[in-house]
Formats: sequence, C-alpha cells, structure tokens
Amino acid sequence: MLELRHLRYFVAVAEELNFSRAAERLHMAQPPLSVAIRQLEQELGTPLLTRTTRDVKLTDAGSTFLDGARATLAELDRSVVEARRASSGQVGRLRVAFSWGARFVTLPQLGQAFRSVYPDVELLTEEMWNSRMSSALRSGLIDLAVSLCPEVSAELAYETIRSERLVALVSDGHPLADEGEIALDELSDDGFVMFPREFAPRLYETLVGTCRRAGFEPTVRGESFHTSWETGVLADVAAVSLVPESVTREMPAGLVSLELKGLVDRADTALVARKDDASATAAAFREVARTVFAAERLSS
Repeated sequence: MLELRHLRYFVAVAEELNFSRAAERLHMAQPPLSVAIRQLEQELGTPLLTRTTRDVKLTDAGSTFLDGARATLAELDRSVVEARRASSGQVGRLRVAFSWGARFVTLPQLGQAFRSVYPDVELLTEEMWNSRMSSALRSGLIDLAVSLCPEVSAELAYETIRSERLVALVSDGHPLADEGEIALDELSDDGFVMFPREFAPRLYETLVGTCRRAGFEPTVRGESFHTSWETGVLADVAAVSLVPESVTREMPAGLVSLELKGLVDRADTALVARKDDASATAAAFREVARTVFAAERLSS
C-alpha cells in the first residue's frame, strides 16, 4: 500500500539523486530507504529511478511522479498548518449579533481589536433585539452576542465586558438643555421615549427602574426611540430618553446629552454564548474582548 512516508522518501532521493545523502537528510539508514523505494516502484508497477554504481537518475515516470508527490506533500503540509490555525481560532467565520447601543463604540472597538490579532477570521455581524438573541444562539444562527442588559437563559454563558453610565438625551430646545448636568428627577414631568418592552425586557426594566429609584414613575411615550433616532425626528419629539453614554458619540443634530447627578444605574454590556460552545474562534473573540475594556472596568 502506498504511504505518505514513501512519497517523502522518494522526493528526498529524487532531489539528492544519491541514496546516502537522501538517507542522511531523512535521518535514517540507507538500506531501509532502498527497500522503501523498491516497494514504491512495485506498488506503482514501474521503475522510478535507474541506478548504477556511479549515479542515480529519474526515469520519465519518476519525473512525472515527483511533481505529483511534491504537490501532495505540499497540500498535506498546508492542511496541517490550516488545521492548527483553526484549532487556535486563527481562521474561520464568526457570526456576532449586537444590541443597537453597542454599534457606536463597543462593537467597533471589539472588531478592530479582534481583526488586529486574527485578520483571517471572517467576522459577520447583525444588529438584533435582545429578545431574539437567546433563540438565535440556541439554534446556531449566531455564535456570540454583544448584548446591552441581555436576557438571561440557563443554558447560556454571560461575561460582562463593559459598564457605562446612563445619560439623558433631550432636544436642544428643552428648558434644561444648557445645564450640562442635572438630577434625573428634574425630568419627572417629561415623557420618555423608549421601545416596546418585549423587544428587550431587561434593558427596558433597567431604564424604568432607574427612574423609579430617582423617585418617580416615568411616563413612557408611544414613539419608538430607535425609529425616531434612525429617521432623524427624535429631536422633534417633545420627550427625553435614557441611553448609555457611548450612544452620544454619534447623536443626530438637535439633540443634547445631559450627565446625571448622584448614583445612577449603569448599563452593562455582556458577551453571551452557548455554554457548550467549543469553538476556538469564539473563545479567541472572548479573550480579546476581555482586554479591550479592561481599563474602563477598573476605573468605573
């Protein structure tokens, strides 16, 4: 039976055209090398080398077989390298869902840091409401989720990667727009623009709970915060919103962000994954994510 070792032995002899030098190159004795080459020729049914007391030459069949043997060994070596790279997370594809609020700072910084270390991994991202992420992970539709106040499920693993202050957004015509910093209860008479609770229950409760701890029950307006933002009409809505601080990096015209005095709840962003996920690529992404916001976590 033809074995890979026969190919390696033959390539060494064909390149050296000398059994002694080939044996030395292969770190083996000459007699078993000669036996292996004869076994290869018998398996193929044709001589690959002509041997005299003075020299060794390739036959026409040997020259043709040498090209194929080299190609086979090169492809094998390439496959071994790629398999090792895949096992360490250096190649592959990673499908990541993310909360709307992560797209301004969190996801770009994660993506840039990951690409600098793993440039050959294809990163596919999809914006997704928190309520859909758990089922998408369980079904394998996505590999990881970058979620702001994620929904909790027993079969999923969670790792907080950053924690942000909440700030208030108001239109630039709001009476408090020039204050810079306010107490949250100063907005108790305003309507709050949010989103349907079923789209992100924990995030919704975090925002409403922040208002309650400030001493008032927020009046939630019927408009959708995300739709109003995307269509550029949020500044025209006579209402306020609570958002993670990073959202203010790309605010539409007509909006002002106000810092909140006192101890206000923070919004945590977590990486969410299946507990049984053995993907080296996903593990590599998690490892990079731990470092990106490490200094920020220590200072918060």
